[in-house]
Amino acid sequence: MVSYNDVTKLTYYSEHNKDKELIDLFCNICGSNKIIDILQFIKSERFVEENSSIKLLFNDKELLIFKENFLLDIPDSYPTTHTIDDVIFYLDFPKIVNYKCQPMHCIQKVSYGDDHHNMNSVEDFSIIPITLYKKLEPYIDEYIKELNNIKIYSVRDIESRFMLNYELIIKIIYLAFVNSFKNIVDERLFLMKEYNFTYDAFDKMSYFEAKQYLKRAITLTNERNNPKTP
Repeated sequence: MVSYNDVTKLTYYSEHNKDKELIDLFCNICGSNKIIDILQFIKSERFVEENSSIKLLFNDKELLIFKENFLLDIPDSYPTTHTIDDVIFYLDFPKIVNYKCQPMHCIQKVSYGDDHHNMNSVEDFSIIPITLYKKLEPYIDEYIKELNNIKIYSVRDIESRFMLNYELIIKIIYLAFVNSFKNIVDERLFLMKEYNFTYDAFDKMSYFEAKQYLKRAITLTNERNNPKTP
């Protein structure tokens, strides 16, 4: 679950250009640094309510993106193994490594004899000779081609396609979860002051659940401040 407090932090990091902190937080929330897992998590968490939508300004007009328009054709994970010059390469869709997304990050593990090496850092990938990587590249390209088939959104004749790019992943998180930091803080303070919500309570409810409480709280407050005269 992406909590109300999570959205607050993501928005703060976005507004202050703290991309590394933003991606660290989101991967922690998601429980994975794999691109496919991140995209699937974004889609499932962003549209928890019926008729929920994302508003996007396109050519000076408002474009509404619903669940059926967003993050389409995300492939399922499918690990493969390839033996090249006695070295076994374990591949799958890439993950974020040291704040980068590159085709080589499809390599999940390398085995040579009894030596097994998980690929989790730049240093890990630097051990692969370029000659071996060139032989492996056609298999990696198959994963990249499938990623390139993903549509970020598709509404009528308006379409945005995915490509393997670290900054683009941050933009998708922004599109799905980032709001106005000032508005979020004001809303949270209103519920804490007027209806005794605790800070920790916002860790236990999603952003959209909290918005329902806020909507009802505003109605009750207006009724209290503007009672109907008999």
